[in-house]
Amino acid sequence: MPSRNRKKIRYMNYTELLTPEMRQTLAAAGYETPTPIQEQSLETLLGGRDLVGIAQTGTGKTAAFAVPIIEKINPDNRKPQALILCPTRELALQTTAVFKKLSPHKKMRTVSIYGGQSPHVQIQALRGGAQVVVGTPGRVKDLIGQNALKLSNIRYVVLDEADEMLDFGFLPDIKWILSTIPDERQMMLFSATMSKEISGIAQSYLTKPATIEVGERNEPTKTVRQMSIHTPESGKITTVNFLMKETDPRLTLIFCNTRHRVKTVTSKLNAAGLTSACIHGDLSQGQRNSIMRDFRAGKTPVLVATDVAARGIDVDNIDLVINYDVPDKPEYYVHRIGRTGRAGHSGFAATLVSEQDIPRLRVIKKQYNVLTN
Repeated sequence: MPSRNRKKIRYMNYTELLTPEMRQTLAAAGYETPTPIQEQSLETLLGGRDLVGIAQTGTGKTAAFAVPIIEKINPDNRKPQALILCPTRELALQTTAVFKKLSPHKKMRTVSIYGGQSPHVQIQALRGGAQVVVGTPGRVKDLIGQNALKLSNIRYVVLDEADEMLDFGFLPDIKWILSTIPDERQMMLFSATMSKEISGIAQSYLTKPATIEVGERNEPTKTVRQMSIHTPESGKITTVNFLMKETDPRLTLIFCNTRHRVKTVTSKLNAAGLTSACIHGDLSQGQRNSIMRDFRAGKTPVLVATDVAARGIDVDNIDLVINYDVPDKPEYYVHRIGRTGRAGHSGFAATLVSEQDIPRLRVIKKQYNVLTN
């Protein structure tokens, strides 16, 4: 009973900062209690201060910046007022969906722009007026260069999944884009990890930012049970089959290090009777959307992906993550297992280790003190 009372008080304090219309929208959308990142950042962002948020995926960080931005948007001005930069088209689409879900009470439009879709379609959408633009750095830069996207009225800028955007090599594009935006702006930077490069961006582009950290910095989530399984390369498919039978997951996400491996492993899994699909850079946006719809619905319960292709995947009911290959970069391990154990639920992450994987495994163990079984 006491903990239930504390939750009610905490949520009341959170909503007291919001307009009645936003409170109603949050209730209708099923937002019952704010997550730590939402609760800790709201007053800062509504007050106009820059923010650095260190939080893993699945912590509710999209709503953490969407709610205050929506509250501050001027619906009478149909020019872009907020720009959210994301590393992938998948995350851009998901972020756009969150903005639309949380703004039905306000006469505003959110448009997403990304590669893989005709720029002409996106240009037409922008011409119709949009207060919020969500996009990938490459396409945003292209449309600015074509004079199709004008940022002179931008007041709010979000760098979402900043560490992943740096991994993609987007830093030059980000710097170029920021140079076109008025200096009087509120900057928000969100990242799962805090590297020297991320700190450098914060120092260069944010003004006396507040820093909010949810969970342990640079550490895997505590809600995920982790295990390493030593197996020869030839035994990995059999091991996956065993794990599936033992854990009976609703959805499973399997990571491989290369596009070729993804395709090969998917074929082997289907041949072994495990209904599987894969996502990689060769797919069109339509194909990717179709595969993701089937995965979310459970029609295809196993999804195989590279680290790059999996960026931006936001699915809450993934019970099992399998590292078919030990990741090349230690930080990828954190991103991978962060796909399970989300929203306070428990998850399981298994890493398959052949002899050639051992050196990479040692680096991960040393850096994160995990997989010590």
